[in-house]
Amino acid sequence: MVEHSKRLTLALVGLPNAGKSTLLNALVGEKLAAVSQTPQTTRSRILGVVNRGGTQLVFLDTPGVHEPQHALNHRMMAQVDGALQDAELLLWVVDADGFLGDGEKALAKRLKTLKLPVYLILNKIDLLSKGRLLETMVRYKDLLEFSEIVPLSAKAGTNLEPLWALLERDAQAGDWAFDDATFTDQNERGMAAEFIREKVLRKTREEVPHVTAVEIERWIEEGEDYPEDMDPGGVFIAALILVEKSNHRRILLGSQGAMIKDIRQSAQRELKKLLQRQVRLELYVKVEEDWRNRPEQLDRLRL
Repeated sequence: MVEHSKRLTLALVGLPNAGKSTLLNALVGEKLAAVSQTPQTTRSRILGVVNRGGTQLVFLDTPGVHEPQHALNHRMMAQVDGALQDAELLLWVVDADGFLGDGEKALAKRLKTLKLPVYLILNKIDLLSKGRLLETMVRYKDLLEFSEIVPLSAKAGTNLEPLWALLERDAQAGDWAFDDATFTDQNERGMAAEFIREKVLRKTREEVPHVTAVEIERWIEEGEDYPEDMDPGGVFIAALILVEKSNHRRILLGSQGAMIKDIRQSAQRELKKLLQRQVRLELYVKVEEDWRNRPEQLDRLRL
């Protein structure tokens, strides 16, 4: 019997599009967080748990650090603050092929005040040369005193084992916070809503990704409302996609409904993988003006 003797709580922090959610998914071995090329894909803290031998590692994925412009953005940054308070160690994830600008410098100053050990995670190393990687490493070394610097590619799964070894080394003695079977605090409905929104982000451009939210309106697994033409054991899901303007709705629907059909089919395939059963998905698009600044809407959406 393995003794549950060590634990460590880590927050993944960084600017938008650094690859934090991709890294979380790679480390946990399950798709917990929506990922896309669109900034601010992650809107809330997502917890992932990994047990390795007698060590439990609790990862807290956070929204990308940015300057808030709406009530939603302020809540997202509050999620970052909460994760930083709960963490014992920080993984600062950066795009190794990106530009080191004012945002990174400001974040470095903030992390310095926390007096927590920080690993610099140089992500996306599959996209740049060794020479360019060395240049990036040198530039970041002057920003903060890092406990470790780990180059890796979350998407390709490259160089994750050295990171695991370091985390297990730095874990502290203590009882586990979660049982063996727990790997996230996300429920199926919440994950389904996020995966639907991920498809919206991937399929659309312009402003639309930033002004969308998804709400699960119906989740039917049995009973008189369960569709007669579906096999038993499946799930019928009806989801509402919120946008802020009528032209956003037109973009989402597409010509003769082509866009929303594409989103629905793609999301339905993803949900079938997630839930491991038959899924029938229906999507509706509704205009809710300025929903990102309305606290009652954010509360209802649990954002």
